[in-house]
Amino acid sequence: MEANASCKSQMHELNEYENNPVLKECDCLRAIIDTVKESMVVLDDNLKVIYANYSFYRFFSTTPGETENLSLFDLEGMQWNVTKLKLVLDELFKTGNSLENFRAVHVLGKSKTELLIQARRMYAASRNNVYVLLTIKEVAREENACLMLDEYYFAMAERGNDGIVILQNGKFKFANKKFSELTGYSKNELMNTDFLTHVPETHQRMLSKRFKKVLKDMHDPHCNNEVELITSSGTILPTEVSFSYIIHNSKPSVMLNIRDITERKIAESQLEASKEKYSTLVEKSNDGIVILQDGVLKFSNSKFAELTGYSREKLLNEKLLDYVPETYQRMISKRIKKTLKDMRSLRRSSEVKFKTKKGTLLPAEIGLSFIHHESEPAIMMNVRDISERKQAEKQLRDSEKKYSTLVEKSNDGIIIVQDDILVFANMKFCDITGFSKIEILRRPFENFLPQEYRQIVLRRFRKGLEKNRETPLKYEIELLSKEGINTPAEINSSLIEHEGKPAIMAILRDITDQKNKERKLLELLEVQKVMETVIQSSPAVVFFWRPEDAWRVDFVSENISQFGYDADDFISGNILYGDIVHPSDLERFTTEPEKWAKGEENLSYEYRILTKSGEIRWVDERSVVKRDNEGSIEYIQGIIVDITERKNVQNFMHIASDPDTFFSPVGDPGDMFYQLLEFTIEMENLDCGALYLIDESTGDMNIVVHRNLSSHFVKSTRHYSSDSVQARLMMTDYPLYTRYYELNSMIPGNNLSHEGLEATAIIPVKHKEKLVAVLMLASHSAHEVPFSIRNSLETAASQIGPVIGRMREQVDTAKDIHGLQVIFESIEDLVFMVDIDGCILYVNPFACRLLGYAEEELKGMNMLNLHPQKRVLEAARMLANVISGEISYYDIPLEARSRTVISVETKCTKGNLDGRDVVIFLSRVCNEARSL
Repeated sequence: MEANASCKSQMHELNEYENNPVLKECDCLRAIIDTVKESMVVLDDNLKVIYANYSFYRFFSTTPGETENLSLFDLEGMQWNVTKLKLVLDELFKTGNSLENFRAVHVLGKSKTELLIQARRMYAASRNNVYVLLTIKEVAREENACLMLDEYYFAMAERGNDGIVILQNGKFKFANKKFSELTGYSKNELMNTDFLTHVPETHQRMLSKRFKKVLKDMHDPHCNNEVELITSSGTILPTEVSFSYIIHNSKPSVMLNIRDITERKIAESQLEASKEKYSTLVEKSNDGIVILQDGVLKFSNSKFAELTGYSREKLLNEKLLDYVPETYQRMISKRIKKTLKDMRSLRRSSEVKFKTKKGTLLPAEIGLSFIHHESEPAIMMNVRDISERKQAEKQLRDSEKKYSTLVEKSNDGIIIVQDDILVFANMKFCDITGFSKIEILRRPFENFLPQEYRQIVLRRFRKGLEKNRETPLKYEIELLSKEGINTPAEINSSLIEHEGKPAIMAILRDITDQKNKERKLLELLEVQKVMETVIQSSPAVVFFWRPEDAWRVDFVSENISQFGYDADDFISGNILYGDIVHPSDLERFTTEPEKWAKGEENLSYEYRILTKSGEIRWVDERSVVKRDNEGSIEYIQGIIVDITERKNVQNFMHIASDPDTFFSPVGDPGDMFYQLLEFTIEMENLDCGALYLIDESTGDMNIVVHRNLSSHFVKSTRHYSSDSVQARLMMTDYPLYTRYYELNSMIPGNNLSHEGLEATAIIPVKHKEKLVAVLMLASHSAHEVPFSIRNSLETAASQIGPVIGRMREQVDTAKDIHGLQVIFESIEDLVFMVDIDGCILYVNPFACRLLGYAEEELKGMNMLNLHPQKRVLEAARMLANVISGEISYYDIPLEARSRTVISVETKCTKGNLDGRDVVIFLSRVCNEARSL
């Protein structure tokens, strides 16, 4: 009964069948077809619906009246691959080939149904009309389709090489990373703004019509459009835009795929401007250039002829593959076909070889570009001779062989351990152990270690492999020799790759002589050991010096290691104390004997010494002269204490006590730097850090304040010389955001993983485009510094820079402004005098009272700090425009100390104060705010 009822509800009545033979034929099958579970529909050669069964209307929630003469591609909720399906159906009408298993998607609300489509050609009884019967079968249904589609799309869109945006009502709802790079706007700046504001007015009407049509038709247009975009810097970016209809967050949306065609437009413009110039450039190119059509050479420049040795006449109309070895022919053919199909250049170059006339093979790098040659599609191929590069690679391989020779002749034993087995050992290791290479290789490494060392060494090897530790790890062990005697050795192990697998390379140094010296030293200095035990916990280093040139050391406490030296270096005489004193301070040692001759017994000095790594440290020395019974100097006993941090603050911050400076921070300089550091650490995901100041004369970096870092970490990182790897890594022009272990791995011998730092930010602090300080901020828990926090950190750094710059430059801007103060202090408007970096030089009493700050607090503060936090970026742009003279008025409110927002209207006037550019801000309180 249901089938019969369905027959009567079809779009054509029986009296219409006279003019439609296919309906006559279908009528006899109607009762049967309407009982079929799958949806069935008949299309004419215009792909319009002329017949459908009951399942079709039920599935698509429509009626015959609503679908009559409607195109298949206009069915609501269908996500067709329009171009592909139309081509297949058109071909089916012509050839009669069937369509099997074509997939489509139907979306209704949050439900997505995957469909499988089959098609067959059919004729009317008269054989004059041709039709197509489609069978649509439901394959799978997803109830949260829209959400799943978005998740998949976002993952793919973020990795795309083209800009991708999603618009609803013309406003941004999504923009991928590539679109932000193309326009210069961040995702936060784009969200919910009108897309049309980012294109010139000449394109807005066309785009608006396109958006409406896509939403109305609910399928993709068949053509792309060239559209210009306005970037954040105001420049025009030419692009090619394709439009797609999608469902985003359950709402109809338009997706734009935006491709940068700057290079293409430039190339087109240059080609149209001067074909003669193009021809000249091609001829004078250092690369060979050829043009191919159907694999045949239609053009060759003189360079390609020179590279191959053939004349241009000989090459013309020859097949390119005839000049290429067979091993490269298939690859080149595939790349040529892809370039022609995609109609654009291949981004990646390929290495091939060409046959030359001399019978040799020329190594070359080729690049393919799609062009039109004599109005027909063609391929332009750039051919670059890479013979020299290949020769350099060969030389590199030869140098690796030389390196292998050096390893064999090394004075230290060198081994490679893989899966706990010795896979390589040089001759020195054989000498140390007494075994031959045949006896050593392919044996477990633990066989060459005493029992007490096996577990600890192998555990450290495995831990290094697990943590992918490339930083060398140095410690002392003993090796078993063939004679059964243990040999003390120093092992320095690191992670390498050996024959494609991770392994441990270890350098072993025989330290037998060193251990013998240590043993003798311990016997001679048994009494001194007691004293050393007492002072080891102290930062003070104890010395016993002889009154000789360059100060030979009889004794030094082990905590000399804080400066990178071993006590044995001094006691053995390899290093004299005078060797580590800064050359500029050596003069004081020449005057000491004169003072001792005068009877002075207790001396105190501050001078500089050099650490083993070349770092400069300030020390405070207190020394006492010890004499024998005859009054002759027996030895000098001294204590030195590291005072570098105290000196750093004094050297950089002496401006704080200069009363003539117009703007100077109030209070202790160390407190000020601590507040600057505290301000940045309180941001989300950060819990520790340090502030480095850069010495103007030497370029060295020194920590002046730090927080939540261990004393060992600070001691290891407190100073970096200007030529050190650490300084070059940190003193860049751009912020660096990374994981600390990645930063640590870039610095040889610098193993500070024990600090447990994760996410790390290195922020340069500048004043007048000059680097004055560096912020090193980190987290013990978070693995990444969020992008939102990065902007805040860089904004904070831009505010800290002028403060430090002024303190160091000691710019004397003192000037009598008493007359202006009389006027400013009598008016009930807010008056600020600001320098070109935005720092407040003067503020009137009314502003102080209204904002709730003391005058000393506001002086030196950046003007941006007086605006609400959420409008800081907007205020920064306004302030920049004011300083540049582009605007003289803005209405961003101010924020009092109590967080009260005060509506103001601000007028700005540029001026000059004692040769210095300044801006005067006059902010008038709005009536409603004034009543508060």
